[in-house]
Amino acid sequence: MEEMLTEALRQVPSLVVLVILVVQFLRALDRRDETIRLIAKNAHASQASAIAAINENTRVLGKVGEALDAHRQVIADAVRDGIDRSAIAHAKS
Repeated sequence: MEEMLTEALRQVPSLVVLVILVVQFLRALDRRDETIRLIAKNAHASQASAIAAINENTRVLGKVGEALDAHRQVIADAVRDGIDRSAIAHAKS
């Protein structure tokens, strides 16, 4: 029995070192997890900002398309009216 007690006492320093290593490892994992959470939070914020910018750009692009269509119609009308007027002018000559 005394021999087992002596062996157990001999193993205590190794056990202490092992416990210290496990505690340090768990703290390192906790810091790593916190860093990952921070990165994810920043990524989600950036993604939300990008989505908002894409939505705004899409809205503005739609308005630009509408403006271009309106200008195309005005130009087409002007060309048509110019052709009509020149045809009338030639007919009068």
